[in-house]
Amino acid sequence: MMFAMIKSQVSETATLEEIEPLVQTSGASDEVIAEIMARFRAEIESSQPPGSGPRLLVDWGELPRVGYQVRPEFSLICPGYPSRPDVTVRVDQELDHDDTDRLRRPQSEDQGLWTFHVPFKMTTEGMDCRPGQYLIDVEVFFREAPAALPRFFRCRLRLNVPDANTADGGVLEIDGDGQSIINLQGHNLKQFSKVVLKGGADSVINLQDAMGGGAEANEVSDEPEKSAATFEYDLKVDTEKQKRLPTVSEQFQKRSYLDAAGFFFEDGRRTLIFTRPRLSFGRSRDNDVTIRFLPSGDENDGYSRNISRTHFLLEVTPDGLEFIDQSSKGMQVDIDVVRERKVVSVSHGAIHVHVDLGLPGTVTEEFHLEMATFTPDRNAERADLEFWDELYCELVGGHLSRLARSGLDLALNAVKFDRIDNLDGQESYVQLLREVFIGGAPDQAGVLLKESGPAMQAKLLYMDRSFWIEVLPGAAAVKIDGEQLNPATLTPLCPGMTIQFGDETVRFDKPTQLHLD
Repeated sequence: MMFAMIKSQVSETATLEEIEPLVQTSGASDEVIAEIMARFRAEIESSQPPGSGPRLLVDWGELPRVGYQVRPEFSLICPGYPSRPDVTVRVDQELDHDDTDRLRRPQSEDQGLWTFHVPFKMTTEGMDCRPGQYLIDVEVFFREAPAALPRFFRCRLRLNVPDANTADGGVLEIDGDGQSIINLQGHNLKQFSKVVLKGGADSVINLQDAMGGGAEANEVSDEPEKSAATFEYDLKVDTEKQKRLPTVSEQFQKRSYLDAAGFFFEDGRRTLIFTRPRLSFGRSRDNDVTIRFLPSGDENDGYSRNISRTHFLLEVTPDGLEFIDQSSKGMQVDIDVVRERKVVSVSHGAIHVHVDLGLPGTVTEEFHLEMATFTPDRNAERADLEFWDELYCELVGGHLSRLARSGLDLALNAVKFDRIDNLDGQESYVQLLREVFIGGAPDQAGVLLKESGPAMQAKLLYMDRSFWIEVLPGAAAVKIDGEQLNPATLTPLCPGMTIQFGDETVRFDKPTQLHLD
């Protein structure tokens, strides 16, 4: 509400320096002021500076006709961008085309000029396409861009196929879709019974020699008639993706290279994070996770002797999560006794599995764990997830790890183990593949804050051999060592940092277990 009220009081060209005094005098808390300023900053950064954005021209050659092959040439003019553009073109599924055609790959014609072709047919499964509107969506992304320019653009091209018989000469309908340049110079429009040209207030339409008139029209020439149909389409900033693109923190730049860490809460709880494809569990301290009945005492020490030095291994495989029994006392996964190995499939989404160390009747007391998996949004496509994972890694100067790619293949973000009956709720162990959320929702957050707090506060990632945190939009204030973090900012974590989530304080440090320090 306050953001909308302040936005209505400033002009569309207002700068952050002009907006900030209004926000500061609004009477809101520091956290609300920071959130409002972050929203204004995101909107300003995602807006396209006049004249500096890319331009898209399409030379259709012969205008599209039902039943014919179409091979338009796209020209992308982008002098302000130093890198090769990533272009995705989605031709309407009702039109026959090949998504893998190599002609779609942009080719450099000159500095800041890229061209590519998008062949398709005005047919559906080999038959003439039906009347109606067909869409071609174009998405452009620049991996490198000046700080003031956006990276994501989109455009929608519309082809209108009228319901008219050929005896009438057909109907030509062109929708310029906003600001556009339509060049029909030399094209004989008399072949159509009706011509409809649509353009916005800033459109330019060139019809020179397009009606077959003029003194030269009666001259006989040996040259075949050439028609030109060139359009400029308005590339719009893809604000949804632009706002999702994070920046790398300028507040905190030091990185710590480690493959395991821990979150240590003021009330004594601990969540340990591992970024290894194979974890070992057992009584020995040499394991990734030491499993003993704690705290130490005569009774608990006696129970712990039934746990093998290395009781089992958990490994991420192409088929799922594989439990490998290494013990002399056996183990169960849910109600199934593990016979050397057992694979738990995660293909059907998030699951909860009970893991018991020691079989009933062979030990005086079984040790109980509960395993939970965290998965991406079921509607997210793998290619989209991979795109953003790779982009995040590129922003921090790293590459997507093999374990993260395994997480993409399995649609698995993280795996969490909770101790049951012994130190219940006091210590958890997370195997991080792609990302894990920090918040108050047990079914969504691998690092669980107070359940009374916001469900999703931040995202924890592992990139370039370092741990990173990204505050989610709408979260309560998150501070590191007293400095507030902005949403959509990647901040590296180092041992010894104090992180404050609202009124809850957590220490980030190297992993150590309760009663085993």
